[in-house]
Amino acid sequence: MAKYNWAIKGIIFMIVIWLIIYIGIPMFDDTKPMEPEKNIINLIIAIPAGVAFGWYRYKFLKEKLEKRKEN
Repeated sequence: MAKYNWAIKGIIFMIVIWLIIYIGIPMFDDTKPMEPEKNIINLIIAIPAGVAFGWYRYKFLKEKLEKRKEN
């Protein structure tokens, strides 16, 4: 499981962003309707985007930083 920890972190990050955008903001802004069920497709897109973000942030950049420290 630790091998794919970067993917889990990325997915969790994107789900939290989705929750903030489609549930958190409408709670405090009366002009935006609170209808997250209409934005489920964005949640489905957030999962592969989270994997991509997790790979880039927690794997690619980490390896690049380690190479830079060695040189």
